[in-house]
Amino acid sequence: MAPSLRPLARLRPPGMLLRALLLLLLLGSGPGVWCFSELFFIKEPQDVTVTRKDPVVLDCQGHGEVPIKVTWLKNGAKVSENKRIQVLSNGSLYISEVEGKRGEQSDEGFYQCLAMNKYGAILSQKAHLTLSRSTR
Repeated sequence: MAPSLRPLARLRPPGMLLRALLLLLLLGSGPGVWCFSELFFIKEPQDVTVTRKDPVVLDCQGHGEVPIKVTWLKNGAKVSENKRIQVLSNGSLYISEVEGKRGEQSDEGFYQCLAMNKYGAILSQKAHLTLSRSTR
């Protein structure tokens, strides 16, 4: 008995194919071009507890058609890069010295990465960066 062949649309989550086709139309793809590339995360940030002044890396790696641009959010606002905070070439966020003293800017909070390519954007799960509390 031959295996049954299912249409491709049934192998994807409901509505995903329709959203992809609408996205193609909105992006102005040429006539007859109906292919698209999914965008998904290979690595997402995880909750982490660190000591003040220690370095930390929050992982984020998207997969899909390149180029993929990664932007980081902290508590919903865009993270600005500087000499202490950098987005690495693989999309991960590197903080060379975590700050978090009373009265100073703190790196403690909820982080998410936003990965974008020409087909769309995806937002990672939230990761909580917590500063360890001194027991002294």
